[in-house]
Amino acid sequence: MKYNNIFSIPVSRKRQTSMRRRFIVFSSILFLLIFIPGSVTFIILMDQIQFDNAGHKLMQTIEIERLKLEASINSEIAIALRMADSPLIQWHFLNPEDEDIKQIALGEIAGYRRAFTGKNVFWVGDKDKKYYFNNEYVYTIDPSVESSWWYNSIMKSQSPYSLNVNFDVGLKRTMVWVNAPVPGNDHKPVGIVGTGINVSDFINAINYNNSDTEDELYFFNAAGEIIKAKSIDLVEKKANITGVLGVTGYEILDRAKEIKTGEIGYFKTKTKKQIIAITSIPISAIPALNWYIIAVRPVTIADFLHTGMAILFGIMMTVIMLVFVLFNIFITIMLEPLNQIVKTINQTFAEWELNPKEGEHHKDEVGTFREFFHLTIIDQLTGVYNRRYLDGSLKKIIKFHSRTGSNLSVLLLDIDYFKKYNDTYGHGAGDDCLRAVASALSQCVIRDEDFVARYGGEEFAVVLPNTDESGAHLVAERMLGKIRECNIPHKASDIADYVTISIGGTTDVINHLQHGNDYIKLADGALYESKKNGRNRYTFIRNRSE
Repeated sequence: MKYNNIFSIPVSRKRQTSMRRRFIVFSSILFLLIFIPGSVTFIILMDQIQFDNAGHKLMQTIEIERLKLEASINSEIAIALRMADSPLIQWHFLNPEDEDIKQIALGEIAGYRRAFTGKNVFWVGDKDKKYYFNNEYVYTIDPSVESSWWYNSIMKSQSPYSLNVNFDVGLKRTMVWVNAPVPGNDHKPVGIVGTGINVSDFINAINYNNSDTEDELYFFNAAGEIIKAKSIDLVEKKANITGVLGVTGYEILDRAKEIKTGEIGYFKTKTKKQIIAITSIPISAIPALNWYIIAVRPVTIADFLHTGMAILFGIMMTVIMLVFVLFNIFITIMLEPLNQIVKTINQTFAEWELNPKEGEHHKDEVGTFREFFHLTIIDQLTGVYNRRYLDGSLKKIIKFHSRTGSNLSVLLLDIDYFKKYNDTYGHGAGDDCLRAVASALSQCVIRDEDFVARYGGEEFAVVLPNTDESGAHLVAERMLGKIRECNIPHKASDIADYVTISIGGTTDVINHLQHGNDYIKLADGALYESKKNGRNRYTFIRNRSE
């Protein structure tokens, strides 16, 4: 099959070029090198940012809850202080025997009782020292006994109110007590009024349902017993924080021991699944309470993905990926003509029966071009340059050196009685002989600019730029000796029992009017003389123009 244009040879589209595949692999690896470290760094930074943000929000939540609790206590204190400032109650404490004043004072006390959260009220006048709780006489205080320490302490205190948690011997119960001394005309206390709050009422003073947070809130004491939670069952069953939160509960109790009164802190649990904010409850310096508030927020991947930074990062990675995809598409389009050329070259290899070197089937396009170029200038049988390279190189050498006046020597040699060698040993052995001779000749040229080429059949040419007659003579003698050393058997030869060669050579000063064929003709004439004079020798002919 003949083709007018090498690029019109039909090709297959089944396989992509290796350069395209390599570029896709390289760009994919480059994208992964950007994406993976970038994602890891982003996740680490976002995890810390998310942790800090969640921690601060939880701290705000429990601070609000703590303020609610303190506000409820402050409300009780305010009522107690107003009650202590009542002139009617003062008159009653100064005149406990006056029934008229007593009835009026009791009516006012009943009004204050309704205002207190726990609907509890107590009072005791210093004059008669009778202790009343919710309009009922309980007992008369004896300041000299130890159980009346609280009374003595309040009456001597300069503070307008006091808070304590203690067991009342008369009522037989422990309560949170708000105590306000009632000042007389000389500003000395004439009695005490106040309220007692049950522990449960104290916590229920906070309306948990009004909280707009979705985080889990727990109030608990130092032993871990839950005092307040979203689930009332936990409070009724007196559940422990360790039983509700498991390992996290023990971690919370350990943190509670370390935290200072009024301090708020947050931490991530060891399981990395929850963020906890914790604080102690400083209720106007009532250390006996020893309560804590915690806010628990689960850590989920959804929280991470719903952040604006995560969305921005996703968009950024998508844009980078699209750039890589578009760039790969662009490269694919740009490489398509090159791909077609490579496929055409491969088709040419098959049509011209040119066999690439072993292992060259996995080369890329550059390797294919290099191999194709190699095959176009290298003789496939002997491995030396071919006639095409010889003609082109002579033309280039003459053009390049025409201005310098350099010498150019050309040798033309022929294997003696090679036809008889083929007839005797066969064409396969003849090919081996040609390869051996070509290898031996190549070993005789030392300089990079010198080369051996197969001229045709059993003929070889040797080109020696910048070489005069004496230099060419040395190379020719070296080649004659090298072939003899090879000692290739040739029993059909008329001059020796081994393969020999005949050489003809010529030398001339290069000028721009010369052609490569001029040197070949002169060398061929010299070769003829060598054969005529007995072969296995070297003959030199000068250019007649000299």
